[in-house]
Formats: sequence, structure tokens, C-alpha cells
Amino acid sequence: MPEHNIPLSLLLFNVGVEIGQLLFVGVVLVVIELLKRLPRRLPNWTTWIPPYAIGGLASFWVIERLHFLTH
Repeated sequence: MPEHNIPLSLLLFNVGVEIGQLLFVGVVLVVIELLKRLPRRLPNWTTWIPPYAIGGLASFWVIERLHFLTH
């Protein structure tokens, strides 16, 4: 990368990352909307899946980082 193009390259890289994130969020929102339109009703216990999944993933990351710091 030429030195005189570094600011423009960083700007375009960041714009690309932001566009990618917006596209990802858009796809997730479309999938959620499509799932809401499904005619069948899920059991009540399924409402506990997202918080437990998020907590489990967060716990994994904390333990992984603590392990990394001790070695």
C-alpha cells in the first residue's frame, strides 16, 4: 500500500466494515421477521434459550481470557 494512500485506504476499509455489519444486522432482522410469521407456537421454555446461550458464551470467553492471562 502506498504511503500517500493510507488515510483513504483506512477510510474505505472502515466504510466496508460498517457496510458489512449493517448487512449482517439486516439479514438477522429479516430472518427474525420470517420466523415470527411461522404459524406454529413454540413452547414457553424456549424463551430461556437466548439468555442462557448468551451467558454461556460470555462465560466461555471470560474463562478463555483468564486462562490466557495465567499462561
